[in-house]
Amino acid sequence: MIIKKSKQNSTITTLLLDKKTHLSNNPENLKFSFEDFCSKQKYSSSFSDWQKIGLLSKAMETMHGYCNSPIKYDGTKCSLYNDFPSKYDTLFDYPEHVTPDASWVRIHVNGPAVIVGHIIQNTFFVVFLDKTHKFYLTKKTRQQYFGKKANKPENRSK
Repeated sequence: MIIKKSKQNSTITTLLLDKKTHLSNNPENLKFSFEDFCSKQKYSSSFSDWQKIGLLSKAMETMHGYCNSPIKYDGTKCSLYNDFPSKYDTLFDYPEHVTPDASWVRIHVNGPAVIVGHIIQNTFFVVFLDKTHKFYLTKKTRQQYFGKKANKPENRSK
């Protein structure tokens, strides 16, 4: 008769397996979808555009970092805008394929480059890759495009 001994995992292996199980099964961790991705607008970039200038791998690293926990809006690296910016705050047009009640979010990647999308529960739907930060204009850039006396309505019609 042969007796099979069960191999017991080391403490380190057990901890790594526990961590892997926890991270992959945590329903609150942020997930990304490219279902609503749009690279057809003037200031939106394609994946190949970002790859050519070295931003695609940085974006993937940034998104990977966000996948390890629930999303936190800190106002610097990740900002929740809720509504799409007014026509005086953006050079982008509201994409027709995105639901009108979307909650818009921006994730900073590097320099002026940001990933823009909307969020539903814990899924971030990537809509734009914005390498020049034209989705939500700074005051200086807004004045450059629209002049100092541009009236700013509260919300852009969708």
